Amino acid sequence: MSSDLLIARRYGQEHIADKFFQKYESVKYVRLQWLDYSGVLRTRIITLATAKKVASGKLRYSLAENCIVIPISTAPACFPDGIEEWMLLPDWDSVRLCGYRDTDATVQCFLAQMGLEDPFARCPRHLLSGAVEKLESGSESPWVRFEIEFVLLDENQVAARSMDQTVGYSMTAGLRTKNLDVMEEIVNALDLSGVETHHFHIEGLHQFTIALSSLPLMEAVDSLMVAQETVRAITLRHGLRATLAPKPILKGPKNGLHACMSFRHMTEELGCEFLAGTLAKLRALCAFGLANFDSYERVTRDCADAWATFGTGNKDLPIRKVNIHSWEFRALDATANTYIFMAVLLFSGLSGLGAELQLNPQDYQILPSILPYRKVKRHSGEPGVTESMPSDLAESLAALKEDKDIKKWVGKELLTQYLRVKEKEVEYFGKMTEEERRLKFTSYF
Repeated sequence: MSSDLLIARRYGQEHIADKFFQKYESVKYVRLQWLDYSGVLRTRIITLATAKKVASGKLRYSLAENCIVIPISTAPACFPDGIEEWMLLPDWDSVRLCGYRDTDATVQCFLAQMGLEDPFARCPRHLLSGAVEKLESGSESPWVRFEIEFVLLDENQVAARSMDQTVGYSMTAGLRTKNLDVMEEIVNALDLSGVETHHFHIEGLHQFTIALSSLPLMEAVDSLMVAQETVRAITLRHGLRATLAPKPILKGPKNGLHACMSFRHMTEELGCEFLAGTLAKLRALCAFGLANFDSYERVTRDCADAWATFGTGNKDLPIRKVNIHSWEFRALDATANTYIFMAVLLFSGLSGLGAELQLNPQDYQILPSILPYRKVKRHSGEPGVTESMPSDLAESLAALKEDKDIKKWVGKELLTQYLRVKEKEVEYFGKMTEEERRLKFTSYF
């Protein structure tokens, strides 16, 4: 199939765009958004007139080679193959009102690189779309909800202080005055965008959590993009910077991003096979979920999350089993390209179903975080603890390079580009001080 025909398959949604613009007459601008390999949300803002031309197929919106391959550590320098032309193709099914700016709408986009045999071979969103289609052809599609952790910084890039100081998990302290106003404004804006919030609470000292409600997988990831940007935009209006960076302050909480996946009609046997598939790929999955240098602070400190196993209700492990068909995947943070991570997670589970994998590790009920380090080490050889998580990005990339299945699922084009970006992160971030890295991450996340 020619490039033009492949691209044409992503058009034909003019009626969806027209219906949206008729409903929201206040919209004058449209934000074309895409997530690059570094997990950075990038945006081009176009006028309503231009958006209508793009939706009709009368206008194609092009980008240069630096649109997706910029490492955080070297930015703005990047390392493309050469001169490239990319196209943004909005998925108008994802269009939403911008809840904190009613003159704007947001739409998530596919990326097509001209000159490739398959123009979408390097597109993260297309990869997830393919994974969802493969799953839906054989069984039900999962529903996913995300939990977003963030810390508020002041103008000096340190944790913001308040008379209503956050103290500990789910305490009322921290949600009495301005903090509560900010959180409720975020939730109200998300509601206007059509993104439902399940709850919010204090996660710990300086740290907040917003949990979104469950949605079908692609819609859930698209909604996450809207939610993260809403958190950032509204806190800035209050003179604060919400950072989702994995290590927002040198001594303090570490931010994660938890994905809760549910199959509403999956049997216990199939659920075990799906879980076994994800566990088999967990170390390599970290290259996509714990996707940058400081991501590993959260999974190595105090041994919490350091074992590649699962446990029912156990939040000290990278996979928390909720019930026979629901799991929380915790080896994830805001530096991830969530489209790629969720695609590989889905392919991993599908491989478990296809091979009828047996769930060999036992349901692990020990909490490493409350045990002295020596006791944790003694438990590490017991059934249920099959292997450790990668200790750094270089180790997870090594695991990824050895995994032939993931190479096949992701494809050579995307994987080669992705590895090139991440290897630059290992090289350049390894030369920086902790504070230099922190400031880099907080400026992007």
